[in-house]
Amino acid sequence: MPKMRSIDILRLPVFILAVSLILTGCGRSVSDDKDVIASVNKDVIYKADLDRDIALRAKLDPEFKLSKDTKSEQLDAMIDRKIIVQYAMEKGLAREERFVNTIRTIWEHTLIRDFIDYKKKELQDYLFATDDDIARYYDNMSYTVTFKVFKSRSKKAADEAYAKYLADKDTSAWQTVGPIAYEDVGMIALLDAFEMEKGRVARVADEPNYYIIEVIEKEKHDLAPLADIKDEVEKRAISLKEKRLFEEWLKEQKKKSKIVVKDYSI
Repeated sequence: MPKMRSIDILRLPVFILAVSLILTGCGRSVSDDKDVIASVNKDVIYKADLDRDIALRAKLDPEFKLSKDTKSEQLDAMIDRKIIVQYAMEKGLAREERFVNTIRTIWEHTLIRDFIDYKKKELQDYLFATDDDIARYYDNMSYTVTFKVFKSRSKKAADEAYAKYLADKDTSAWQTVGPIAYEDVGMIALLDAFEMEKGRVARVADEPNYYIIEVIEKEKHDLAPLADIKDEVEKRAISLKEKRLFEEWLKEQKKKSKIVVKDYSI
């Protein structure tokens, strides 16, 4: 039976990982305008900032491999961080003396943590789990699933890959993910695909990414009776709902923001 692990109520999208990665870095580098690779509501991101985040991520994750996709993902995380910091400042959660007396990266980290606490209070009326929510989460906990995943930032490329799959069922170039437990899934697209039966294929659009997901293996495990662990399962179900609500909010904020990304080399 899989062990019940403690859960972090603040388990959120990849930008949180990006925040933690920069804490060992020093302040912002001085760069020219020509080195700007993106802007979020006129707040710029420099190539040196992205390179530093990439280097730290590679240092902390031995399995990390630099590619155009992973670099884009890291830049997406930095854009998310900018949006959250800007929104938190608009809400008056930042104090000027905190910015002056703390290096910027730690200030941003602290501000984001403050904002998450603020947002959790704002979402409090929505953070509950029904008996059906708890039963569904418990059922998902009882499986480990292995996926084949095609991911692209190009809808055209995803459409072409899906057409090729329909023609010859070839997934040799797709990434294998798993076997993975429900609680270890960090990607919303995979969470939504977790309940599919073995052999099923789904197309998922989660802009800026497009996915094709196939369930290639699904193994059931015994758990303690739900009655014995219901309180813990309820906490986890609420935590997942919190994560989904936060990601929905972040997507809406990104739609409202003026985001400019320039071409840059890998």
